[in-house]
Amino acid sequence: MLHIGILGPPGCGKTSIFKALVPAVVDETGGAISREIHLGQVKVPDPRLDELHAIFQRGKQVNAIVEYVDLAGFSRSDVSRGGYDAQFLGQIRSCDALLHVVRNFELPGLPKPDPLRDYQADFQEFLLSDQMIFEGKLQRLRKEAQKRKDPELGREINLMERCLEALQNEQPLRELEFTPEEDKLLRSYQSLSAKPELVLLNIAEDDIRGSDEMINELKPAIESPKVSLTVICASIEMEIAQLDRESAREFMDDLGIKESALNRLIQASYKLLGLISFFTVGDDEVRAWTVKQGTKARQAAGEIHSDLEHGFIRADVVNFKEFQPRGSLSACRKDGVRRLEGKEYTVQDGDIIEFRFAL
Repeated sequence: MLHIGILGPPGCGKTSIFKALVPAVVDETGGAISREIHLGQVKVPDPRLDELHAIFQRGKQVNAIVEYVDLAGFSRSDVSRGGYDAQFLGQIRSCDALLHVVRNFELPGLPKPDPLRDYQADFQEFLLSDQMIFEGKLQRLRKEAQKRKDPELGREINLMERCLEALQNEQPLRELEFTPEEDKLLRSYQSLSAKPELVLLNIAEDDIRGSDEMINELKPAIESPKVSLTVICASIEMEIAQLDRESAREFMDDLGIKESALNRLIQASYKLLGLISFFTVGDDEVRAWTVKQGTKARQAAGEIHSDLEHGFIRADVVNFKEFQPRGSLSACRKDGVRRLEGKEYTVQDGDIIEFRFAL
């Protein structure tokens, strides 16, 4: 399951966003700093899955799930006293990606909004935290290298030196290229600057129609590899989340909103992490599964159950784009678009797969 941490200073609206994503999980805190962590699971909206369930009528529909984490609050004074505390940084490190909320509306008692300032303040703090960890690790590795000669140790030292040089030059680790072996090693450090970030510009209701201009102004300064920027009005999204589907559609039409920002937020999170969905149609459910882009058929089978991976024979595959105009698997087979693939087949977003395996 994908874990995305929501962070931001008091008044930015992060808890309002969390409450809109996961209604009734947590009461509004009114901007006060809370040291509690709130967790909530959200279904990933996917119209393709909705259509498959309507066609096959196979029991329940099971969407992919994302877990959002409303991280403990912090204030800018935490930084002035010497940085965010270890507990807060540890919470961030445990997440797969970050949803970084920045305020772009006036709020009594708070400074004039400056989204770029707020984002860059956290960016510098994360770089510094990573630098301290890598400096300590490199020092320990060099001491160990004096005691024993080990090629693996030497390669790790070279990797640490490369990372530290980037951090000292204010380059986040997510912008570097690593081999699969290096990437596996670095994941154990849970580097903050290696994590993908979705920066969420939280705006006032009156600014919705001018949001495109705001985004275009900030994109050049914020967006980079594995960092994307989107916009939301948390107060409106909370209202939408509390309405039934028909009332929500009418409310959005009145405001000129085509799609809930929360749906775009979840989809943007997927894209940022390089994730795709494939579907299975069973006797009692139609289900979406999440895998990384580039995942092979055999590994995808293992996402369902280890027995399918170990006993993998073939994958019976048709993509949703080919299935949709035909409306049935038998028609896809007749037209030759449903085919058998081996273990080295790379799963594509929207594939409908039946795995054949031996026990």
